[in-house]
Amino acid sequence: MSAFRSACFIYPDDGDGSRYDRMFPPLGLELVAASVREVVPKRFLIDLRFDRDWERLIPPDTDIVALSFLWDMPLPRVFAMMRAIRARLPGVTVVAGGRFAETHREELASAPSGARVDVVFSGPDDGRFRAFVEGSCVDRVPGVSFFRDGGFRATPMPPYGPIPDYPLPDRSLRRARYGAIRRDGLFLGIHTDTIQSSRGCPFHCAFCTFNRDAKGRQIAYTARSAKSVADELEQIDAPFVTFVDDLAFHRPDRMDELCEVLLERRIRKTYAIETRINMGMRPDVVEKMARAGFRYVTFGIESMHDHVLVFLDKGLNRRTIEKAFARIGHLPMFFVANFIIGNVGETREEMLRIPEFARRIGLDSIMIHPLRCRGPEPLTAKVLAAPGYHIDPGTRRVYSDALSVADILAIERKIKREFWTPRQILRSAWKFNRLVRPGLLSMAWNGISWRARGRPDPWTSHDRATRARADRYRSSGGTDGGRPDAGLGAMPGQAV
Repeated sequence: MSAFRSACFIYPDDGDGSRYDRMFPPLGLELVAASVREVVPKRFLIDLRFDRDWERLIPPDTDIVALSFLWDMPLPRVFAMMRAIRARLPGVTVVAGGRFAETHREELASAPSGARVDVVFSGPDDGRFRAFVEGSCVDRVPGVSFFRDGGFRATPMPPYGPIPDYPLPDRSLRRARYGAIRRDGLFLGIHTDTIQSSRGCPFHCAFCTFNRDAKGRQIAYTARSAKSVADELEQIDAPFVTFVDDLAFHRPDRMDELCEVLLERRIRKTYAIETRINMGMRPDVVEKMARAGFRYVTFGIESMHDHVLVFLDKGLNRRTIEKAFARIGHLPMFFVANFIIGNVGETREEMLRIPEFARRIGLDSIMIHPLRCRGPEPLTAKVLAAPGYHIDPGTRRVYSDALSVADILAIERKIKREFWTPRQILRSAWKFNRLVRPGLLSMAWNGISWRARGRPDPWTSHDRATRARADRYRSSGGTDGGRPDAGLGAMPGQAV
């Protein structure tokens, strides 16, 4: 039996309205909630990206609150949230996880009692939250931090094991359907969802922080079985599903097996993935992916210049990139690539060659990122060791004596202008519409309605509807599950 009777799972708002992750659900929290489905009688989920009246939504009988801090947030905002929770629920137990919580575990666990997180979980859950709620002594749960006897305490981190096949995330806790929303609030007519089929990455790119934990340990690549991934996809209603794996195509034979299962079961959706350019070395598997519904592919190319690829430790060269696209460029997929600019030793002229290169290899879209040193990744040491290069303390952007932060941002804008010619815009828009099939009529109707309502803030919640949902939760004993059809009015950018 659980030591707790009513759990409230809260996904905070990172405050950055341009973040694309706002179109996606809190998958990690839904997975944690699924792990205690049989042992916690009442469960409720609040997404602060939409639920602005969140304090009033917390059920009054909640005895444990679990927060997922994935993205950077000012610590004063986190402490203010903690004080609001404890004012609403005196005596409640509060736990937190996610990359931001892991990085700041000592500050969160050692804060004054009114703003303190009782237990901070580091790393993936893998059943540890369930062990805690079932009554395990906190100092016997691996990889947690807490405050005891006037000091900060932490248990040893467990080794990274294989990503579990089950349980599947509990999507029944949602109160609305998620969809692709433009940064100004216009719903693009595409209902979306996410899935994680693997975690970790075996490569050592100098700029990457996602394949390491807060202690700098490499997160080994491990993948779920094709059957478990297909089982989850069968449960997803949304027609567009993004794989949030760091590296979706690391094992081509596994991807081939997954496509076979999807085709055999006739699971028909449109999929988006992010991967490395080595995907192009197996065109036979990529062709099968196209038949299975993989349409939107994002590559981490980072640069077209070999000396920059060496600096970034990408483990590939320009010839490999060109060869890969020559093998798969004809397939019905929308190809997007990330490029990093402002690297050590990279000139303005070299950066400005990106548009021509991108069009020549057949990219449909590009994303340009000024180089940043976000944490303890090896890149920081390499930048600081380079004469004339610096890291802006506020934005963590890299700049040099020759090119300031403002100069690099101006180059970014110029690259985008030169790539997005009228011809490129028409070509990419036609291809995107053909492959992804957004709901054009729905988007047009939403656009008219959105403008008629004065272009409202896309993250303004329908407080009356969400409060009504919380009332139903309380009256039903927390069992109605929060389905999209459970009476919630349509939120901006969403539909019921």
